[in-house]
Amino acid sequence: MKIWPALLSIVLLLTGCWDVKEVQSVNFVTALGVDYVKDHYVIYAQMLDFTEISKQDSPSSTGEAKIWIGKAEGKTMAEAFNNLYPASQQRTLWTHVKTIVFSKSLLEDHLPDTIASLLRSRDLRYTPWVFGTDQQIDKLLSSISLLNHSVMNSELMDPMEVYRQYSAVEPVQMIKLVNGVNEPAARVLLPSVTSTNAVWQDKMEPISLVKLNGAYLISGGKNRGFVDSRSMGGIKYVAFKKMFKYPLTLNMPDGSLVVVNVVNSKSKTNLSIKSGVPAAHMKVKARIHVVEVAPSSKATAKKIKELAKAAIEQEIRTTFATAQQQNLDVFGLEKKLYRSHNSRWKQLHASSQESMISKLALDKVEVNIKVVHSTSYKLPNE
Repeated sequence: MKIWPALLSIVLLLTGCWDVKEVQSVNFVTALGVDYVKDHYVIYAQMLDFTEISKQDSPSSTGEAKIWIGKAEGKTMAEAFNNLYPASQQRTLWTHVKTIVFSKSLLEDHLPDTIASLLRSRDLRYTPWVFGTDQQIDKLLSSISLLNHSVMNSELMDPMEVYRQYSAVEPVQMIKLVNGVNEPAARVLLPSVTSTNAVWQDKMEPISLVKLNGAYLISGGKNRGFVDSRSMGGIKYVAFKKMFKYPLTLNMPDGSLVVVNVVNSKSKTNLSIKSGVPAAHMKVKARIHVVEVAPSSKATAKKIKELAKAAIEQEIRTTFATAQQQNLDVFGLEKKLYRSHNSRWKQLHASSQESMISKLALDKVEVNIKVVHSTSYKLPNE
């Protein structure tokens, strides 16, 4: 019977889960907004009803989404967080934050310190989606989703779903923003988010939904300028890690219009020094899906390919010229120069305080297109 004392000792050593809190007794923050007003931080914490967080098999019939927005201020980020807790009723956790929105005013001067403060916490990770905005952050975080679906399915929380269908502005996670802030010569296109009530209605009443409307160019830890989504042009073909799909309208010689989708665009950019000037050589490879052709059109696969190549090259060259005028390194060419021709980068960087893009040239732009015929349109090859 000597085994009983040993078993009793083991039982006494088992602590169990006596201090575990039920999930309904914890505040889980799902999105965070950070603003800088005058001389202090203002944070906005979004919390959702648990029925909003869980994935529903069918649309909810409970009406509007239940969203709570907390607001706190402080001279530092830590002080702002601490000022949120006293009125939060229960313990607040930041481990489930999926999105962080930074105000335009914060992007001007306080982004590096803000990121350092956020990541110093053990709760926040490097994976949340990050955005910039010039709108009221609390209004953005209060936006709902369509069909009473979970707010977790909105573009603010899950931007990749829309991006795969319409690759206008590439979503960015915190880890990429950190690299862009800390690495020399690096730049990040931080997506800009706004709200609109001009698209969808509910019972003839407009509803406010979020959408991406461009990007802030972050370099050296601050905002260098804003690029509207309609002006991004060639950026999506060259600067995005992967461009899934984007529509392109072509004008045929007979006056008809052909609409295609540029699919799975991939690119490679090399820099060479010509007569002392760094010159970029860009290569773009993509597929085209024919979407719409007028019945009377005399469009051929060969002509579609020819016009698509010319249109994409023109977009890239136009975007490059505009970027030079605005001193915005939208293609991230300075980083390539820094890595492949570091001595030349140092010379150019020391000779002038102007943006590096003004000292670069665009050489060749090679576009390789493969036309994939839609089953609805039997286009002649010639």
